[in-house]
Amino acid sequence: MNKNLPKIAMGAWAWGDTEGYFGNTMTGEEFRPIFDAAMKAGMNLWDTATAYSNGESEKILGGFVNDAGRENVIVSTKFTPQMAGIYDNNVEKMCEASLARMDMDYFDIYWIHNPVGAPEYTKQLISLLQNGKVA
Repeated sequence: MNKNLPKIAMGAWAWGDTEGYFGNTMTGEEFRPIFDAAMKAGMNLWDTATAYSNGESEKILGGFVNDAGRENVIVSTKFTPQMAGIYDNNVEKMCEASLARMDMDYFDIYWIHNPVGAPEYTKQLISLLQNGKVA
């Protein structure tokens, strides 16, 4: 599959935030018109992260992406080193948890959310490429 990298990415930072921490309290289906309008306008690169609403953002976006057809969307997500202890500091476990939340087999882009522990975590990213979890 050949995907050209778009010039604009759409973020799902606040998706699933029910506390208003990220500035709103929209949830689930309330974001669908945003997703649909962006996709219709040709904006098909979407970014989220495990830390966004404790995985809710990934769940919401994953549902929309799967409805739109995975082949039509470029998906980027991130792991946060400060949350890595939940996954035994194992990047593959963090990636697998995100894949499960999003109901996907692979990500187009998977990255470290901030530089904490980058030398340790960067080495662990290689196997994700080798086993097709990041394509």
